[in-house]
Parts: sequence; structure tokens; C-alpha cells
Amino acid sequence: MRKFIILKHMNKIDKKQLKAEFLESKPLMGVLTIYNKAENKIYIADSMNLTALSNRIRFMLNMGQFDKKSLQADWNRLGEGNFLFENAVIIPFENDKIIDYKKVVLHAATELKNKVSETTSTY
Repeated sequence: MRKFIILKHMNKIDKKQLKAEFLESKPLMGVLTIYNKAENKIYIADSMNLTALSNRIRFMLNMGQFDKKSLQADWNRLGEGNFLFENAVIIPFENDKIIDYKKVVLHAATELKNKVSETTSTY
């Protein structure tokens, strides 16, 4: 309700500037890790939008509907407090280059999985 009141009193220039900034913003892309602190296990996922991925996974886990059954079982048994969500790799967006970001993100995820599997159990 408070945001609505603030936006209602903004002038047209401020609204246009906010809209332009929003449209120009790029989503955070890279690799997300979910670390099981109690059992030293890690789940690794890549995305072109880390914020959306993190929100989706947390929602699915809380609803008991996550597709990785072993992670879901640990989440149910140990509780949310024993898990740490972290953006482990962030791929910066570069305006002046043509880059296949999906390929870059996938490569980063593969490298992290290989590196982590040497010391930590993965889901």
C-alpha cells in the first residue's frame, strides 16, 4: 500500500525514468548453489535469471514439490534453516559484445560441478 501512495505522488518524469531503468535492467545470470549445511551436500543449478530460479526452487521445496527427490527429502527432514542459497557464479552482462550466455552459464555450472564433486557430495 505504501509503494502505491509513493508512486501516486511521483511526477511523470520520475515514473518514466523508473520505467526506463527497469526495462534496461538485465537479470542476474549464472550458477546457484543450495548447500545442505547439516550433511555437507550441495545442489547446483544454472539459470539466465538467478533470482527467479532461487524463488522458484525455494517455493517448490516449501510446497514439497521439488523434482530432485533426495533434496526434497532432506529439506523436509532438516528444515529450511539447514540450507544456504548462494549465487556461486555470476556472469556479467556485456553490452558491446555478442555472447552466447546460455553456453557460458552452462560451462560455468559444469566447471563448478566438477570442482565441487571432489570435496562435497552433490544431489
